[in-house]
Amino acid sequence: MTYLSDEEQRQRIIEVVRKEALVDCPTLVVERIENAGHAVTVYFWCKEEDAEKEELVQGLILAEEDAEYIGVNGTAYGNPETNR
Repeated sequence: MTYLSDEEQRQRIIEVVRKEALVDCPTLVVERIENAGHAVTVYFWCKEEDAEKEELVQGLILAEEDAEYIGVNGTAYGNPETNR
């Protein structure tokens, strides 16, 4: 798996959220990443300046390819394997 800095990972998560959840959130903050078996979920929120957001905290279950793209191994159980 390729090493990603925290900012690189955040930028990739922004791209995935935009593509999969149709949420444009340039100020996205990653709350946490959960890896439960084969399901990787990213919990995130948008800062208040993203005024179009209806809910601040949201969760997105990632497809395996999206999980790998953001640097998380979706096949392991337990804590997420990120580059942190």
